[in-house]
Amino acid sequence: METKELLARWDVLLNKPGNAIAARGVMQERLDILHRLNELGVWNIGRSSIFDVMESTNVSMREIDRASAV
Repeated sequence: METKELLARWDVLLNKPGNAIAARGVMQERLDILHRLNELGVWNIGRSSIFDVMESTNVSMREIDRASAV
């Protein structure tokens, strides 16, 4: 049940717009969900490896941080 709830929240976060500060919060929540899904034994999100999705989310967070620092 927890896995379904996390995946549903994941889908909501994929389409959540916002400014850089809000976007960073969304990315952090996405990482939290990914880590928990990994703990629950989920290996893929859609057609992507959970680890690939984690890395791309980390990249997005670094880009947001760089843009916010300017």
